Amino acid sequence: MSAATFDAFSAARALEAAGVEPRQAEAIASAIAAQTVTRADLEPLATKADLNASIDSVRAELGTIRWIVGLIAAFLFAIGLRVFGLI
Repeated sequence: MSAATFDAFSAARALEAAGVEPRQAEAIASAIAAQTVTRADLEPLATKADLNASIDSVRAELGTIRWIVGLIAAFLFAIGLRVFGLI
């Protein structure tokens, strides 16, 4: 994939050649150049795959936390039975 660039100078000259006043042509070309999105602008955006990987990671951590909480609950239950003399 080749990188596309916007040449504001060439665009302004093309607008002038089409009959647009020079100051207007420069303003239009500058406005377009300011709104042009580059690959570097898009790099920080997470892709769907990145988001799915993050979600899977969080799910795995929650599974571990559930297991630990269950283990703690079982120990507390056993201690409670011992305190009340049921075992």
